[in-house]
This record gives sequence, structure tokens and C-alpha cells, in this order.
Amino acid sequence: MDYDFSDKAILKLHKQVGKNVKKYRMQKGLSQLELAYAMENKSVSLISAAELASDNKKFNIEHLYKLSLILEVNICDFFENTNQTSTKSSC
Repeated sequence: MDYDFSDKAILKLHKQVGKNVKKYRMQKGLSQLELAYAMENKSVSLISAAELASDNKKFNIEHLYKLSLILEVNICDFFENTNQTSTKSSC
């Protein structure tokens, strides 16, 4: 079985995760600044850049954990439309 671990594939994954975070943030009615403060960040720069996967900023597992609690979604929801979830997983 071939796997695509290329930089392009990984960037595509990060961009989709960022889009999903933005979708849930907006559904919750939070600004990027409000979300940053809720995550105990003093700056909006991580949120704004990671939602776009720009400037080499990406959400890590700790960020996704905090975001799932704040936005009241399952952490797996951030991986919607990424084709990264396995049919074997109940994630």
C-alpha cells in the first residue's frame, strides 16, 4: 500500500483542520481573539495563522484538545473531510 507523506499532502491536512476549527469557532460565535484568550494565549496570531495553515503555524494535539473543550466538539470533528479517519476507528 502506498502512502502520501508529501509536504503537499500534510499541508492539505493542516489546511482542512484549520477550516474545521474556523467553522466550529464561528458556529460558537467566538472571535479569533476570544478563542485565543480562552486557550490562555495572549495573542491572536496562532489562531489566525493556524486556521489558514500559513506562516508555518499549525494546531498541535494540545491545541486541538483545548479547542475541542472550548468549542464543545469532539476532537475528531476537526478531521472532517480530511480522509484521515479510518473506518476501523470510532473517532
